[in-house]
Amino acid sequence: MASKFQSKWCPKIVAASLPERDKHPAYFSGIAQTLPSAVLVFHGIGEQVRFETLSRAASFLLEEAKERGAADFSVVIRPVPCNKVAASLIVRTEIGWKEKDGQPRSVHVYEAYWAPLTAGQVSYWETLGFLLSAGWNGIRGTVLSGKIGWFRRWLFGDFKNLKATWGTFILLPLLMFMVGFIALGIAIAASAVAGVAKQFESGAIGSLYDVANFVYGQIATPWNWAARSLGGSWPILSPDLSLVHPWQGAVAFLLWVIVVGGTLWFRSILIQYVGSLVAYLSPYKDSKWEDLRGKIQQVGLDAAHVVFEGHSYTGWIPKYERIVFVAHSLGSVIAYDTINALINNQAALLSADAPNPAIERTHALITLGSPLDKTAFLFRVQLKLASNKLDDQGELRETMVCAVQPLITDYDLYRFNKAAPPKRPKWINIWSHMDIVSGRLDYYDDPALLETDPRHVQNMIDRAAWIPLASHNQYWNNKLLRKTTYDELF
Repeated sequence: MASKFQSKWCPKIVAASLPERDKHPAYFSGIAQTLPSAVLVFHGIGEQVRFETLSRAASFLLEEAKERGAADFSVVIRPVPCNKVAASLIVRTEIGWKEKDGQPRSVHVYEAYWAPLTAGQVSYWETLGFLLSAGWNGIRGTVLSGKIGWFRRWLFGDFKNLKATWGTFILLPLLMFMVGFIALGIAIAASAVAGVAKQFESGAIGSLYDVANFVYGQIATPWNWAARSLGGSWPILSPDLSLVHPWQGAVAFLLWVIVVGGTLWFRSILIQYVGSLVAYLSPYKDSKWEDLRGKIQQVGLDAAHVVFEGHSYTGWIPKYERIVFVAHSLGSVIAYDTINALINNQAALLSADAPNPAIERTHALITLGSPLDKTAFLFRVQLKLASNKLDDQGELRETMVCAVQPLITDYDLYRFNKAAPPKRPKWINIWSHMDIVSGRLDYYDDPALLETDPRHVQNMIDRAAWIPLASHNQYWNNKLLRKTTYDELF
C-alpha cells in the first residue's frame, strides 16, 4: 500500500543512505543548490510513536504547499549523524517542491522524541497527588494569600502583578473536587475487582453463582440507594439484593463490566497522559524527578544541537539560517526550556558583543495546545515556599529560576521586533477554547506591554479545533498551523 506521502504528493519516496561529505552544501532535499530551512518538532504527552510527529509536520507542510499551487514534490527519508564519526544517527525528512512561480523550496524536518523516558515512571497515586497539589498551589498563591485576582511573577527585570481570571477561582476547587471524585470511583472499581477475585478463591463450582450474586449486589446496592434518595424504585432490583430472575444477573454483570472496565481504563489514561506532566513539571517544586527531567531536556538539547551545530562537524547537515520550533502540549514546555538553554549555552561561549546563533537563526517558536501559562501559575516557584528569614517571600529563589530563562528577561535581546535588528525568535501560540490544556500565554510578557506589540506572544485562536477533548490534537490537521509554519519558514 502506498504511503500518504507517496499517494498524495510525489510518485516516489526515497529512503536514502547518508549523502557523501563532498556533496555538502549542494545536496538538499533532491532540489540542488536550494538552501533549506529546518523544523524541529516536539511531541506532546501520551504514548507517541517514533516518527509520528515528524510525519505530521512534514505532511502538513506538503499539504500547504499543494494548496498554494506547488509542484514537483520530493520526499527523502534520511539518517543523519549526531557526531563526527556517525556513531549515532537520527532520522530527518527532507521535503522539497517548486512554488507556483517556479521558486524551489526545501525543508528538513527533525523530531525531538522523548516519550519512552516517561513510560511507566509515574504511579497512579503520584498522578493524583500532583493534580491535587496543582490545585492547592493555585488557591494558596492567590485566594489564601490575600492576592485575589492577581499573583506575582518575575519578568523582564522585576516582579510583575499578573491577573488571574475569576474563572480560575471557580475551576481550581472544581479541579480538586473532580480529582477526589475520580479517586473515589477508581478505588471503588478496584475494590469491586478484588471482591470478585475473592469469590473465586474457593475454587468450588458453586462460586459462579456466588460471583453472580456478588456482582448483582455491587450494582443493586448503589442503584437502590439512589432510587430511594430520589423517592422512587426500580422493579427489577430485589430489595434483599438476591437474584430474582437469572436475566438480572446478566444485566448486572454487563453493567458491572461497563462501569468497572471504563473506570479502570480511565485510570490508565490518567497515568499515561498526566504522568508525563508529573515527571517533567514536578521538579519545579520537588527534586524527586530531577534526573528524569534532565534526561528529557537532554533529548531536546541533543536534537537542537544537531540542527544548530551539525554543520560544524559533519558534511551531512547544512547550516540552517532559518529554524522554526513547532511544539505541542507538554512538548511546548520542553521546547521553551530547550531554546532558553541554547541561548544560555551559546552566550557562555561568546564575547559580550558577539551575535548569538541560537537567537539569530531561530526564526520562530510555534506552540500549540500549550500548558505553559498553567505551568507558570500552578507549578511555578511559589513565593511563600521559602522559610528562611533572609528571604521570607522566596523572591530570591524565584528570581534565580526566571533569570536563566532569556525569553522572559530582555525584550530587546531575545524577542522578535520589527525594528532592526529583526533576527529574533517570534513566539506564536495557537490555542482553542475547547482545549482545556491550552490557553493564552500572557504570563510570559510584561503586563504593561500592549498585545499589538510585535514582541508580545502572538496568541491565535484555532476555531477549527472545536471538539471538546479531541481539540487538543486537532491543531495538526487544521489550516492555521500549517499556514503559520509555512509563512515563518520562507
